[in-house]
Amino acid sequence: MFAGRSQDEADMLYLQLFDLMEGQKELEEGAIKKALGNMSASRYTNLKRHLYQQILNSLRLIQKEKKANIKIREYIDFAYILYDKGLYMQALRVLEKAKKLAARHHTDFSTITIIEIEKMIHSRHITRTDTKSIDGLMLEATVLADTISNRVKLSNLRMILHKFYVEHGHARNESDSAKMRSYFGKDEELVDPAKLGTMERVYLSQANVWYYYILNNFERCYKHALEWVELFRKSKELQHRDVDLYLRGYHYLLTSAYNIKHFEAFGKHLAELEALRKDNYSRFNVNTQIISFLYVHNARLNKHFLEGSFAAGLETIKSTRRRISRYRDKLDAHKIMVLQFKIAWMFLGNDMPEKASAYLDRIIRISTRSLRDDIQAYARLMNLIAHYDMENFRLLPSLVKSYNNFFEKVEQKNEFQRLALSMFRQLTNAPILDRKEVLLRFHAKLKKLQQDPFEQRAFLYLEILPWLEARIKGQTLSQVIQASLDTTDQ
Repeated sequence: MFAGRSQDEADMLYLQLFDLMEGQKELEEGAIKKALGNMSASRYTNLKRHLYQQILNSLRLIQKEKKANIKIREYIDFAYILYDKGLYMQALRVLEKAKKLAARHHTDFSTITIIEIEKMIHSRHITRTDTKSIDGLMLEATVLADTISNRVKLSNLRMILHKFYVEHGHARNESDSAKMRSYFGKDEELVDPAKLGTMERVYLSQANVWYYYILNNFERCYKHALEWVELFRKSKELQHRDVDLYLRGYHYLLTSAYNIKHFEAFGKHLAELEALRKDNYSRFNVNTQIISFLYVHNARLNKHFLEGSFAAGLETIKSTRRRISRYRDKLDAHKIMVLQFKIAWMFLGNDMPEKASAYLDRIIRISTRSLRDDIQAYARLMNLIAHYDMENFRLLPSLVKSYNNFFEKVEQKNEFQRLALSMFRQLTNAPILDRKEVLLRFHAKLKKLQQDPFEQRAFLYLEILPWLEARIKGQTLSQVIQASLDTTDQ
């Protein structure tokens, strides 16, 4: 319908290209060029670019009534056009419509743009507006500028913390912790919490979540994630405005509850997230559907790990794998990596080490070393567990040597990893009857190491202690975890 507005043959060529592409299951550009009369490569490239632009233009028209920010920008464009034609009073009337819509949807960055255009028109023309209205316009701009300034400061802080996490993972030592404190203290002092609006309070809670998440302080992380979620829960307008951020708050709430083994809170918040997703899924756009998949499925897998219900987890990962396949082109490598890591552990918990190793190999083969070195490191340790369970004792020495080199290159090796490598090195050299003694000795060492605050995160990445207990007692991971739950309940 959008393309049908033009009947010019040259302009309609891009529609032929669209029809040809749409008719193919796999893109075959040779066949398309032939159908278009074997046009030159440069002309074909230009035609594709033109088609892409027309598709975006048509989608913009479709989304205009659904997305307030698109409609607001259209009003701003209309105002510029009217002003350029000397119709400045009409431009002001259009800007007033834009401002009301922006206020209703709290699009502050658009609002400040609208106000600045209004100020420009009033300063250059006699608009017969009383001085009180102009004073109000200036006050409105000043207040909004303070709000936006606070939001930018807090969003910058979030990005600094996020960048550190992507590059390094969690704080590994006192030096990392000191760096986090310097980042956070310096920027937080620039913001007065008493003067923050609801959205800025969300941003502050989010920054606190990231800060304590990186520092492995999951009790405090849980507290601030709950603040984040509560701010959204109390405001339907805020939920409509940025449901993705609401879902993200739940993700960190669940992750924190999982890490501190808060079983009751985890179950409660997962049920809330599942209900939120189910009730609103039909209204979610594609991006929100993908985000909801990631957070819900991540939590479902974690629930199985908490309960030791690995057999039931096999059914869950069937659905997870289907969704990964469906959304693969829209998922970044980091998100896929995290899910593959969890799927591998699920297979290990079901005594299926061959399948676990196949997933771990996908992570290990990733060439982007800067992408979550921590996940790549623990994937290697989990792969040693998988090969031990497969009784690949001839292969283990070369794997230990190769993985040790990896840890040295990326400066990842901590005491947990050093002990794990040493354990597998000794297990491959020990006679069969002595292996239980090796496992017992390292279980004691790792149990003691678990008290070190900078080593605790390693035990969350890789639950090696339950695995060791399972091998020592001749039980399954499920049996060991469920026995520990029974002990906790008593």
